[in-house]
Amino acid sequence: MSGILLRWLGGGGGDTLCQLLMNNNPDTYMNFIPGIIDHNVSAGRTIIDDDIDHDYPLISQLGRANPITDKEQLKEEFIKLIKEHDKFIVKFHNFDQEFDHMLKDDLDVNDVGFDLGFLPFVIQANIEKFSNTHHPMYDLKYNKTLERIGKKLSDHQKRQVLMWSMILHAIKCLNEFELDKAPIRTQDLFYDNKRVENFFNKQGYHIGLNTQFFSNWKDNNTKYLPSKKYQSCLENKDYDYNNQKELSIVERYIFLSLAGQKFTFLD
Repeated sequence: MSGILLRWLGGGGGDTLCQLLMNNNPDTYMNFIPGIIDHNVSAGRTIIDDDIDHDYPLISQLGRANPITDKEQLKEEFIKLIKEHDKFIVKFHNFDQEFDHMLKDDLDVNDVGFDLGFLPFVIQANIEKFSNTHHPMYDLKYNKTLERIGKKLSDHQKRQVLMWSMILHAIKCLNEFELDKAPIRTQDLFYDNKRVENFFNKQGYHIGLNTQFFSNWKDNNTKYLPSKKYQSCLENKDYDYNNQKELSIVERYIFLSLAGQKFTFLD
């Protein structure tokens, strides 16, 4: 039996996986608890809350996507967690090569990955689900330059700058961490459920995707799937970022990036 450190980018379906894992693994230590499941009002999102545990204060905060403040102390907490719990699942959002290397002898980081073909889903799901609430990135607070620029922009312009920033970050993570080769991928939630179930079962954890909750999640998230035109253009390396008629604004910004262009307002 081994613990799982599960990492994903926002919009990658990780909270939905965690909700399913909570339902099926009652004796497992987790750094999260049930939060909100609201498919209609919140555009198909699943939210789970942090489980604050003073024995593992840094691990308790990993679900917030904040930068790691003390990598050595966090590593020590993981070593303690491994000694004290045979089974655990920790949600994690930090893509940090140095910290991955620090943990490699003690614990693997398991990514929920994606490829360029499914990148529109990850970005669209992330930005659309939180655009009407206080998205942690909506005011561009993670980047001082973007925060300064954002003060001079309309909400519409700010949203496009945010899309661009998220796309660049996602592509960087995809390339540096080989997310297209991850053991499970966001697209598997739609097209290869058995791959997801096998991954967790092999590590001693049960997850059942044949549930009404998961079926509802898929139904409510279908609208974020990449368009056929995007898939065709990507395959042919035809990065037609000016195609307003057939491509979503997120797909166009992805192509703007892949074409090696600098940021511009596309509409």
